[in-house]
Amino acid sequence: MTDFSNQCFVCGKEIDPETTELNKQLNLPVCDNCKGTEREKKAIDDHLESMAEGFVCGCI
Repeated sequence: MTDFSNQCFVCGKEIDPETTELNKQLNLPVCDNCKGTEREKKAIDDHLESMAEGFVCGCI
């Protein structure tokens, strides 16, 4: 199992967690090449969408 803190959540490139910034929405590391790009925005949307999979509303 890979350590997600050592790779960019957008491209998967290995990064140095000490010098890399975190995405403010997901609190995941993002490399300088992906930061602020459309690819980052799409990855954020994909991650947020997948978080809701499997949840069922308990409303009546």
